[in-house]
Amino acid sequence: MVIFLYGADTYRSRQKLFELKRKFVEQKDQQGLSISSVQADDLSIDKVRRLILTGGLFAEKRMIILEDLLSAERNPQDREKNEIVVREIMSILKKSAEAKTKNGVSKDNIIVFWDNEVRLGELSPSQKKLYQFLKKKKYAEEFKPLNLREVKIWIKKEFEKQGIKIETKTIDLLANIYGNDLWSLKNETNKIVSLQNDSLNVHFEDLKNVIIPKTEQNIWRLIDALGRKNKVLALRLLSDQFENGAKIDYLLSMLTHQYRTIFRTKLCLKNSPVLSSRELAKRLKMHPYVCQKALEQEKNYTLEGLKKIYQQLLEIDLLRKTRPINPSVLLNLLIVKS
Repeated sequence: MVIFLYGADTYRSRQKLFELKRKFVEQKDQQGLSISSVQADDLSIDKVRRLILTGGLFAEKRMIILEDLLSAERNPQDREKNEIVVREIMSILKKSAEAKTKNGVSKDNIIVFWDNEVRLGELSPSQKKLYQFLKKKKYAEEFKPLNLREVKIWIKKEFEKQGIKIETKTIDLLANIYGNDLWSLKNETNKIVSLQNDSLNVHFEDLKNVIIPKTEQNIWRLIDALGRKNKVLALRLLSDQFENGAKIDYLLSMLTHQYRTIFRTKLCLKNSPVLSSRELAKRLKMHPYVCQKALEQEKNYTLEGLKKIYQQLLEIDLLRKTRPINPSVLLNLLIVKS
């Protein structure tokens, strides 16, 4: 049996894969010793043949999971290796389809192909052939991103699984902040459930200050990369912000605010080094999440370094308002020179 799971919504496709593995263990392999999961970059022709053409040792069936075979994000050497592996897999699958012989795929084995979003224009010739072959299979399923209405239904069901009722405006808030990013939504719903104690109702007023916008989380990741002197990652994270539609005035405002927050935290700790995270948040009147992030970052900076970056951000903001200059270029330069 051949199963093909793919699509941009990797949360739901991973959940489907988890469910397939769970059922296989329950029904065929209680010890879980007959499941093999392999990344495409770890495959060779010999390994492909050994995985696909042999039966189970401890169970009547084997489940073989092959991941990321259709990914285009490889260096030239890995792409060449992937081409050879994909051609071998296609050869085995076609022989099995054309002639049910003992040299073909064992009828007892389940082969699961898992991939992210497939970009047809970026696939190699062999990858295209494999994709066209797999998507015609009976058990091929594409996981497209949910639309806003579907996301809201998904959020409601996630809380219902925990026996918790949630207000519509809280669902709307979560959906508007995270969109169809189900990985982040799942983390957020888990966090909210953990805060409920014995309550079976989620109220908007109790949570509107607990839910941290995704953009703010990404700003902290950018600041973390800068603090660790990882300029490549910092430049990529900044580029991602622009590609996702973030406006320059908002980014400057957030960066300036967060660096000021780190500066206040470091200054306060200098004067009172034994303060706990909770005491510090209370003294500086910060959200606990923001305080925790500031505590993580203050170790990466000196007070003078924070003052310098804060001043540079203010200068960029002034230049964009007074001169015909692209402020995104200045932000990139700030990262490069940091």
